[in-house]
Amino acid sequence: EQPHPDERLNLHTDAVACQTCHIPNIALKDPTKVSWDWSTAGEDRGDDHFTYLKIKGSFVYERNYTPVYQWFNGNLSYRYLLGDPIDPSQPTYINTPAGDISDPTAKIFPFKLHVAKQPYDTVNNILLQPRTGGEGGFWTTFDWLSALTLGAQDTGLNFSGQYGFTETRMYWPTTHMVQSGGNALQCDACHSDNGRLDWIALGYPGDPMEWGGR
Repeated sequence: EQPHPDERLNLHTDAVACQTCHIPNIALKDPTKVSWDWSTAGEDRGDDHFTYLKIKGSFVYERNYTPVYQWFNGNLSYRYLLGDPIDPSQPTYINTPAGDISDPTAKIFPFKLHVAKQPYDTVNNILLQPRTGGEGGFWTTFDWLSALTLGAQDTGLNFSGQYGFTETRMYWPTTHMVQSGGNALQCDACHSDNGRLDWIALGYPGDPMEWGGR
């Protein structure tokens, strides 16, 4: 809790996770997948590992990815389970980190936010799990209706036979690619007009350097 010789830095450890400053970016060498669109799967575009695969759809990879930041107490406040209802007009969060500014056990933590388009039942408003491999699987037939019908049999979901694709989002806690102090974030990375932290979204009235901490 008091790892720095500079007391100003140690004041941060009550509300800021070590990873936040010491993992300024991820995927420094090899790119990481940040978007996956299943709705384009099955098309004859030619396969390219980093942009498109017929069996899986379209991807976006990024190198030197800047994390997004949320309060996090080490738990999840929600995780999606098959059969949970969704609102297809809004992104469906597969998981959400637990914690907020009023939670004394939570700290500001870096995440990769993975965005996807996944199949869902447009009548029952639930995400659908297709059968991909094996007999009749999508990777053989490239037939979404058939693969989703078989997937519903496999999972026990009630499938209306009507489907579409909806946006989903998932938070991945970032704990790899820790940097030494010399490469960690410096003060102006957060405490500046163009800083990477959205103080209002985190629950502060403004930059705590001016307004004070929690």
